[in-house]
Amino acid sequence: MKKSNVNEIYPINNSGKSEQSPAGFVSLFDVNKTRQVMGYKDYQQCVDACANCATVCSYCAISCLKEDNVQMMAECIRMNLECAAICKAAADMMVYDSARAKDICKLCAEICDKCAAECDKHEHGHCQECAETCRRCAEECRKMAA
Repeated sequence: MKKSNVNEIYPINNSGKSEQSPAGFVSLFDVNKTRQVMGYKDYQQCVDACANCATVCSYCAISCLKEDNVQMMAECIRMNLECAAICKAAADMMVYDSARAKDICKLCAEICDKCAAECDKHEHGHCQECAETCRRCAEECRKMAA
């Protein structure tokens, strides 16, 4: 069986662009060239805050599971997991320079505020650390989304 060269299947014209694409796909390099790419470094403080918050929330959830009255911690654990998930998503969207990054960061700020409020109800050190981390993340997300 003869191996095909990708240039034989999708010939490259003089400009270096493919003349045709498989199943109508557009090259990532051709997509919306007029959109200004910011790059994750423009959002670095927010990316870092979100990544840190996701880690602290995950740690808080695991720590809550080790508390004597886990039933009392159920809502805190749920909020920790929800917050960790949106923080990871927000960080990813900023790194991807997604057109929806600001929308995700607005939602992230709301969820971080709710998680902080829930963690504030508990005296455990991990909950207090989580609440403070969530507040910082929410502040960075609001700045980014402004």
